[in-house]
Amino acid sequence: MLKAIWSWLRKDQVSRDILKTSLALLYNAAYALFNLILAWNYQSEWYLMMAMFLFPLCIMRFLLLMEWKKHGENGCRPDILHVSGFIMLFLVLAMASIVYVTSIRQVTEGYGEIVMITIAAYTFTKLGFAIARTLKDKKNSRLLSRFIRDISYAELAASMLNLQRTMIISFGNENHEWAHMMNIISGSAACLFIAAIGISMIAYRNKDGT
Repeated sequence: MLKAIWSWLRKDQVSRDILKTSLALLYNAAYALFNLILAWNYQSEWYLMMAMFLFPLCIMRFLLLMEWKKHGENGCRPDILHVSGFIMLFLVLAMASIVYVTSIRQVTEGYGEIVMITIAAYTFTKLGFAIARTLKDKKNSRLLSRFIRDISYAELAASMLNLQRTMIISFGNENHEWAHMMNIISGSAACLFIAAIGISMIAYRNKDGT
């Protein structure tokens, strides 16, 4: 049975793409839930806001899958990018809140090796996937491929920021001036990057669909 399923997936590119997107949704949702658990366990506003940032990305992926199954790859409405662009801009506010918390909250204790390893594993996995997808889809202008890449880039920006702060807390001292400045600079860069993604989505919709 598994052999038959594998043979079918090899022949059907759309089915493979839908499967990969579904797995990415589960992976992203699990990490968002992990951050929510950390927020509860450590009473941390930081991890709470990280979860609040990641859960909307789960919703975006889910809507993409529903749109994909309903209309097919070529029938995906450009409006979905329009709405997603505004969601991205809303998420910039969440990211800005994370940066603000970083700048005013000083944490004296690390979160433990398991937390550190989990966040690092997630971040580097997302980085690898993002690089692989960018290289694979370099000449691919499909609407759905761009949508998926933009979500992946936003996830990566957030997870890189999360990893940096966790490493500083676990291995350094967040009270140091250099650590404070590093959090502000990297957080601001992440906000600008995600805002650029949102604006590009909206601009693409306005150019292509109005």
